Amino acid sequence: MNVEKHTKKMYDQFGKEYQKTRKEKHKSRLYNEFLEVPCMIKAVGNIKGKKLLDIGCGAGVHIKKYLSKGAKCRGMDISKSMIDMAKQNCPNVDFKIGPMTKLPYKNSSFDIVTASLSVDYIKNLIPVFKEISRVLKKGGVFYYSNESPIASARERYEDKNFKIFGIGKFIDKKTGKQIALGRGWNERLAKWEMVPGMLMKTYNKTFRTQLKSLREAGFELIDLIDCKPTTTFRKYEPAAFKIFSKFPLFSIYVSQKK
Repeated sequence: MNVEKHTKKMYDQFGKEYQKTRKEKHKSRLYNEFLEVPCMIKAVGNIKGKKLLDIGCGAGVHIKKYLSKGAKCRGMDISKSMIDMAKQNCPNVDFKIGPMTKLPYKNSSFDIVTASLSVDYIKNLIPVFKEISRVLKKGGVFYYSNESPIASARERYEDKNFKIFGIGKFIDKKTGKQIALGRGWNERLAKWEMVPGMLMKTYNKTFRTQLKSLREAGFELIDLIDCKPTTTFRKYEPAAFKIFSKFPLFSIYVSQKK
């Protein structure tokens, strides 16, 4: 089973449980609610009257906020379970079920396309980016978020004295032992658990791969926004707030169709 089909299966099976953890502000979901979501909403700026497509829209969390800013929204997701919840949250929005590689919209239909933490389920970005370019108007803007190049380059190390997850050179002052950590050139398939039983698979890609994929699809990267946590994050998880105030966990790629 490829990653795309696996992703659909996981969200169809565990989507309601996953969304429940977001509503309840579960510790593992704080990164969505107080890091990525507010940064993406701020990044899109003034969208009043704009035609916006959110792909990988999930339960419509972002779309609900885009609507409040006056955008004319449509949403799409591979999971029926997530789309069912999106229809409940945003009853007046047209939602469709399907993959990112085949968008059921006419050429030049939208001013803006957004994709929050969803393109990392895709192995080959070029066909997806080309399809997004197709449905965007000339000069339209594509915003997508994923793990930042800095966060993605972190490497784990552990021995009897150290437990490190980072980048750079670390020195044991007692023994003089040096530990060099980092994997900035590695592209890999990561496996992790979203909620108990919900095993996810995502692709970590280098900044270079993402930039080349955007260019081949006819986009120009016009901004790269590193997401900072909101002050509310500190209220729920002060240690994580401190960490991700020092370096970004997520980045938002802002590209314009040429």
